[in-house]
Amino acid sequence: MNFLKAFSALSLAVISLTVASCTGMSSSGPSAGDILSEAGKTYAPYTVVEVTPAVVRVLSGRVDQQLAVTFGNTRKKSSSLIGVGDDVVVSIWEASNNGLFASGTTTARTMGGTQVPQQPVSESGTITVPYAGTIKAANKTPDQVKLEIESALKGVAVEPQVLVSVVKNVSNTVTVTGEVATSGLIPLSARGEKLLDVIAMAGGPRMEAHQLAVQITRGLHTETIPMERLISDPVENIYVQSGDVITLLRQPRSFTVFGATTANASVQFDEAQLYLNQALAKVGGLNDDRANAKGIFIYRTEPVSLVRQLMPGKPISGAGDTANVIYRIDLSDPSGFFLLKSFSVRNRDLIYIANSSMAEVRKFATIIGATTAPVVQAAAASNALQN
Repeated sequence: MNFLKAFSALSLAVISLTVASCTGMSSSGPSAGDILSEAGKTYAPYTVVEVTPAVVRVLSGRVDQQLAVTFGNTRKKSSSLIGVGDDVVVSIWEASNNGLFASGTTTARTMGGTQVPQQPVSESGTITVPYAGTIKAANKTPDQVKLEIESALKGVAVEPQVLVSVVKNVSNTVTVTGEVATSGLIPLSARGEKLLDVIAMAGGPRMEAHQLAVQITRGLHTETIPMERLISDPVENIYVQSGDVITLLRQPRSFTVFGATTANASVQFDEAQLYLNQALAKVGGLNDDRANAKGIFIYRTEPVSLVRQLMPGKPISGAGDTANVIYRIDLSDPSGFFLLKSFSVRNRDLIYIANSSMAEVRKFATIIGATTAPVVQAAAASNALQN
């Protein structure tokens, strides 16, 4: 009997220590209550947005004008200007066969006219034309240079007519590199080329569009946009300008899932538009024994202007132009499943499924059961010996 009392006392002590340790019992992340209570603080690090049909409509209709806003979409009129390093050819015609340029002694006769040999525009921006002297060509159009040469030849040649052609354009070019068939300099024409034009001129992309992003650098500004978005949105297919650097980057999209799901993982996706129900299916869905139906959270950084549209008149936690946002979906409401089918997952989203409170209770009960089992077995054995 004394043995049983001593053993019971020891077991109760062990249970007490276990209970104490369970108060800080670890889980796979914060509870839904923790997330919501933190968002209610005065200086909360994030804003919680309850996902409703109205919120889904706003997000679905959202269009980020990344390139068009940063760089504008106006054709650069100066793309036909001659620049330093360009190779030009000057052809001259006269009204008389006995004119200054008819002898062919210093130049070659071409189609009834005389062609000055091809020459590059010098570092000082000039070219040389016989009897016309040094002509300023840089930062002028071919027509402007033509008029200047004709003016210089008046009184020397017989009614001169001049044609100026750029045969090698190195100043009005863009650089296209990365995941394209042929990297290099792409010359621009007076017509004006857009992003997709110069990508096609470089041989096109080397892989599927959904795996690529297009990065454009102009001066000190750099912007990146998914290739699919560039193809589908004509507004983002902006005119390029001389000196632009266009890079096609391999940038597969992915999302991360943590918490009470069948599997925690980082998942790449190829779909042009992936919805939340499809994303959860990729990791095996929710864990029925652990998941909190009211605790489906999507972590994302959004423009402050968008958050104000989603939550008009409410305080927003954010710094600068962006804010940390947690979207919450409540699946305890049957209509919440329709929201899963409408909520689009974006690249680098983090999806967190909170544990239910009952999951913690079950975890505690399991630990208590494992601890008390030896006590019950010992008591039964002791009673058997005494009888």
